[in-house]
Amino acid sequence: MSFQSFALDDIEQLQESAQVEFKLAQGRDGQGQLPEGMWESYSAFANTIGGEIILGVKENGSGFSIEGIHNPMPMLSEIWEILNDRSRISRNVLAPTDVQIIEIVGKRLIRMRVPAVPLSERPVYIGSDPYSGSYFRVGDADMRASRRQVKIMLRRAEVERLAANQQTHSP
Repeated sequence: MSFQSFALDDIEQLQESAQVEFKLAQGRDGQGQLPEGMWESYSAFANTIGGEIILGVKENGSGFSIEGIHNPMPMLSEIWEILNDRSRISRNVLAPTDVQIIEIVGKRLIRMRVPAVPLSERPVYIGSDPYSGSYFRVGDADMRASRRQVKIMLRRAEVERLAANQQTHSP
């Protein structure tokens, strides 16, 4: 299997931002495991301006290092399984091309590009309750949405859907 190869000029300059989140994803045995916290980032990116989750990168106090994922294929299957399980994630907003195995300095990583969803499709949340599973991206952190923020998203989504219906049904 061939992997998309990315060249980074200076790996030491890696940093998280409003649109980039790194997760180690090594698991207890070092063979690779999806980190639970990545779904908070998925929700946060979808509910704000979108972003990328890169699995296989370790945070070291002052910076990051590329550790890679020994066997990424089972993790890819698990990602799609979770994304398509409505009891775990409210909505799959990813296309097949949004999740890739990439190779940097000879190490394989998983890259997930999460688009911002339209207001009419928000909130994207973890689990079955939007009030406890919705997140926003604030700087380089995922923040749980307050009850008030979720109500606003739900209200805006309804207004957007009603406006869209009126446009399609008007003469």
